[in-house]
Amino acid sequence: MGRTDSRPPEYRYWDQLVKHLGDTDRIFNGELIYPRQFEIHLPGNHVRPCDLNCPHCAGKYFQKDLGTWEMDGLELLNKLEGNIPYHIYGGAYTEPLLNPYFMSFLNMTKRHGNHFGIHTNGVLLSKLEEQQGWLTELNRISTDSVDYLSVSIDAGSPQSWMKTKGTKKDLFGEIIEGLRKAVETRAKYAIRLCYLISPHSGTREDFDSIVSIARETGVDSLRFSIPFAPYNQSFSKVREYKRDRESMTDMYEGMLSSYLGGERPYIFYTGPEFTDIDRFTFKQCVYPYYQITYGADGYAYKCSTTATPTMSMCRLGKITNDLGEFHFLLRRNANPLWDANICFRNGARCNRMGLEINAKYSFNGNRILGKEVTAVH
Repeated sequence: MGRTDSRPPEYRYWDQLVKHLGDTDRIFNGELIYPRQFEIHLPGNHVRPCDLNCPHCAGKYFQKDLGTWEMDGLELLNKLEGNIPYHIYGGAYTEPLLNPYFMSFLNMTKRHGNHFGIHTNGVLLSKLEEQQGWLTELNRISTDSVDYLSVSIDAGSPQSWMKTKGTKKDLFGEIIEGLRKAVETRAKYAIRLCYLISPHSGTREDFDSIVSIARETGVDSLRFSIPFAPYNQSFSKVREYKRDRESMTDMYEGMLSSYLGGERPYIFYTGPEFTDIDRFTFKQCVYPYYQITYGADGYAYKCSTTATPTMSMCRLGKITNDLGEFHFLLRRNANPLWDANICFRNGARCNRMGLEINAKYSFNGNRILGKEVTAVH
């Protein structure tokens, strides 16, 4: 990587994994190890997975099944009694704020002293606060700035936002109002903005606007990046995307250079090297020590980027509320002989976290141990 790594500690994933494990020699030693975080993809509102249609959505080409497993998920979190420190609510193709059980999950997360991370498009924040006092409740149950709310804003004006989000309905102002209400009601958790630069929103006017909004509202951070190519595509297709879109990284970073830094908001740019298709040269997957995922369709998956029926080869088993069965899923996930090329051949690939962790582990020259465990289809 040529540029300086300006990521704050929250975005340095290998360091987080090492801290969680204490000793990387524990990897593949046969020990049952709880991952650092549990990613939970709530199944929309059971009618639709998401309220937007972003052209750059990572799950754009996924099959988008929706299950009804929330009560089992809640029971399992209660039985875990806090043993997985971080619960991340997002979606390979779903919007968590649509789900009627969402606040119940967040309360269960905090009941046992865990921390939450929320990844949302932000459309419903203002309405939920107005109707339910949702943001007020979010602040009440949060404990500190390790808890966070991340909003994918992706544009700086209503016009570019509608094009970037694939909708003809202008909800940009609604999101900004939701951010203002979040900042006004919170005293503890962190509020982050994520800006994926599209051809419609990669303008100086949009950058000026969103930076002004971030500073005026008082959010904690603003991250700019080029969206990576959607999943379920061949590597040759992704390399075409790298040539056509990711090659613009120096131009965007130059346009953003005068904004970068600061304290609140801390503004930074992450380049496409963190998801570079040509870095997928490893075979082993150690990401299970960082995360396991409950997918929106009712199955547990090896990671968040394969949590779709499209990637059924990465299923570990059905979502369960039984702790013993969950332990079996964890052991199945930590399979030292799982060949990452199974993913790559099927159009699956790691996200930023998985790529950083697996590439680092491979670079360190680690060896394969243990016995093979097959996936469930």
